[in-house]
Amino acid sequence: MGSGGRISPLSLERGYARISSAMISPVFEIGAVRDVPGYGTLHLASRRGEPEKWFEFLDCLDPPHPREKKWVVMISSQFGCAVGCRFCDAGHHGYRGNLTVEELLGQVRYALSLHPELDPASVPKLKVHFARMGEPSLNRAVLRALEHLGRPGRLPGLIPSLSSVAPRCPQSRGFFDELIRVKDGLYGGGRFQLQFSVHSTDEEARASLIPVRKWGLAEIAEYGKRWFKPGDRLVTLNFALHDSAPFDPAVVERTFPQDRFLVKFTAVHTTQRAQEHSLTNVWYEAPSRVAGLGEDLRRRGYQVIINPSWPQEIESGLSCGQLASSVADASLAAVA
Repeated sequence: MGSGGRISPLSLERGYARISSAMISPVFEIGAVRDVPGYGTLHLASRRGEPEKWFEFLDCLDPPHPREKKWVVMISSQFGCAVGCRFCDAGHHGYRGNLTVEELLGQVRYALSLHPELDPASVPKLKVHFARMGEPSLNRAVLRALEHLGRPGRLPGLIPSLSSVAPRCPQSRGFFDELIRVKDGLYGGGRFQLQFSVHSTDEEARASLIPVRKWGLAEIAEYGKRWFKPGDRLVTLNFALHDSAPFDPAVVERTFPQDRFLVKFTAVHTTQRAQEHSLTNVWYEAPSRVAGLGEDLRRRGYQVIINPSWPQEIESGLSCGQLASSVADASLAAVA
């Protein structure tokens, strides 16, 4: 156990399929590993000498694409999370600080090193998601990591992806202002994917789901207009809709230009937090409400992505918002 009763990576071993004490990164220790055949590998790691400062990163595929065509690495930016969304377990054990530039880059390097048979520079789509644990806009080291990864000639297929709730604070505002400069200088031509986790078109509902001060819908829209340059990817508005979450397509239409934004609907996965607040909404094909909203938005001129859950992903604890620690907790309780 870590300090204050928090779980350290090395205490989770019985909940995992494969353990190796020999797996050591130069900048962190790998405490446990979960393999999911055909999808990927989840690594639970900690800062060297500080086991209470643990985090996760994921080396995976995007089925049915083989790794040599599309390689996905999902990394953490914080130890825990400073936001604490009501359906995400990333903040369940609290917030214990930001990862350093070397710890951010180390996650990518370690994942890439696991497949020596494949040259990362040859992969046409190498997606690095700053989305596993933490709010990236609260960690300026993310900007420095993006600058390092984007150096010309290193990884021509690299497409960074950053997901944020857009906290309202000077630190995040400065981060997003500089992120535009980094994207324009190193990741033009559609090589950067920006996503805002919105979850409802009703501001009161958003305040309940995301319990920090954050940009309103109009502020997200204004930033998206500044962000977008010809050839860029559309900014993604992600809505993980539980059954009672308000969503009004008319609000989207009058707030977000169709030539700057797209809308994505995702399930609310089975996490400890989601179950505590009765927010879980898992689906493997679009429910009638989601399908209907998608059709409405398409008629209004929006590109819409409906992203169903994947059974193995959910059962293994690899989906967004699920933590390895939560799955291991359940495994340990079952054998206690």
